[in-house]
Amino acid sequence: MAKPITAIQKRQMTEEEKRAEALAKLKAAVGDSEEAVRELLTLIEQLHESGLLEAANALLNAREDVAKIVVGQLNQKPVTTMVNHAFALAGLAASLDPERTAKLLEHIASGAIEAYEETSVEPKKVGLFDLFKALNDPDINRAVHFFLSALKAIGQRLRNDS
Repeated sequence: MAKPITAIQKRQMTEEEKRAEALAKLKAAVGDSEEAVRELLTLIEQLHESGLLEAANALLNAREDVAKIVVGQLNQKPVTTMVNHAFALAGLAASLDPERTAKLLEHIASGAIEAYEETSVEPKKVGLFDLFKALNDPDINRAVHFFLSALKAIGQRLRNDS
């Protein structure tokens, strides 16, 4: 009588069979995503032609050195100061009313352009009496009042801070 089977041995795939199976799966995946693969190959070709692929490879090969340089640069005082200023400006911008800010910036820009065009021809010398005379102009007076109000508000905030 034959011996009973007590264990079933699983057939082990050879390396060649594993590669063949992986290649078959890869072919199926490429066939399923033919358009995406073509776009990817076009992108790689363009990166190669422009030299960006070579640059990216060089960057990846030197990644440890590049990381040390980047971290070293980011830890410098001017960079951290700039980042802190950027966050402070972002916080300030977030606290402002966008419509009022846009309107104010529009007025400043158009006024600066108009002033540039007016003074680019041949600016005349402005004397002290010309300044006093200009204050009678309602538009100039309004702008001076605006800046004086802004200076007063800034001064009040400075006094409160100290």
